[in-house]
Amino acid sequence: MKLKIGKIFDVLMLIIGVLGILDFLMLMAIGTVINFGILFPLVAGIVLTFAASVRLAGKGDMLRIKNTVLRRLFAGACIAFAASFVLIQGLIISSSFTDKNVEVDYMVILGAGLKGDQITPTFRNRLDKGIEYLRANPELKVVVTGGQGPGEDLTEAEAMRRYLVNHGIEEDRIILEDRATSTNENMKYTAEVLKNLTGRSDYRIMIVTNEFHMFRSKILARHNGFTPYGITAPTNPVVLVNSYIREYFAIVKSLIFDVILD
Repeated sequence: MKLKIGKIFDVLMLIIGVLGILDFLMLMAIGTVINFGILFPLVAGIVLTFAASVRLAGKGDMLRIKNTVLRRLFAGACIAFAASFVLIQGLIISSSFTDKNVEVDYMVILGAGLKGDQITPTFRNRLDKGIEYLRANPELKVVVTGGQGPGEDLTEAEAMRRYLVNHGIEEDRIILEDRATSTNENMKYTAEVLKNLTGRSDYRIMIVTNEFHMFRSKILARHNGFTPYGITAPTNPVVLVNSYIREYFAIVKSLIFDVILD
């Protein structure tokens, strides 16, 4: 019975590994920008496929860690990773809903990757959600935040400004923050821009970003003095799983370096 369960586990591990590799190949075929969320399934897929193949070939002993202390440390690290991954994904999902019936002082639309000067589908979803809310609240001003990264021909803020203006949002309602290269900088520099304009930055803001990104965005908004609410935009289904995977690591990094050590 124990041997049968082990075989089932190995087969499942092999299937998951192959799916991880195929996921990477599919995203590369459609020209997705390489990031950690894209690479992680590939690396994990290779490791799982190799380990499962070795075990199914009856050579599992070569993978066994001989040192008892190291084996327990490795097992503990795997359990801690799995538990934290499930916990954080639960927090991400619980924060992936739009806040309704709230009054805010400003809207903040967070930048996402450009391809040259072209707005990606996931990025466009953020902007369209923002436009919908701005049309329903014609007195509200919006901060578009995002600098220029690799492979981008202009800043994300400028691309957003052009998109909003082309879709009927008055230019005098748009405030640019065009230096940020991370979510923490989005919030930090937005606070600086608003403080330079009004003398304060402790505003109630409506963040517009994708569902997987809202939990971290609110944490960093609070860290930079805002009271945050959110409008979630849908993510391109092709990159959805990878986005949630990448976000786990981004949250761990932000909590350590942007919040605790800041």
